[in-house]
Amino acid sequence: MRSPSVVRGVVSLFEATWDQATDLADYRRDRPPALSEESLRILRLLAGGLKDEAAARRLGMSLRTYRRRVAEILTLLDAGSRFQAGLRAHEFGLIG
Repeated sequence: MRSPSVVRGVVSLFEATWDQATDLADYRRDRPPALSEESLRILRLLAGGLKDEAAARRLGMSLRTYRRRVAEILTLLDAGSRFQAGLRAHEFGLIG
């Protein structure tokens, strides 16, 4: 592209698109993450108030694995606590 008018047009198009764009962090935060069925079951058990030991037993996994999965879910939901994860899951319609 050597024509100044073509370059100006491309720059103008880029700037207009850039100005209308959504920040990637905001985009990710506003969209529900893709959670496995197991993760959704864990969220429901968390929402039900089960202790970690009882929830792990119900899912047939070790306590350590259960807690690791909970930590992964918190990361996916961009939550700093289990309470915040519950709120985010509710906002996304992942739990009732």
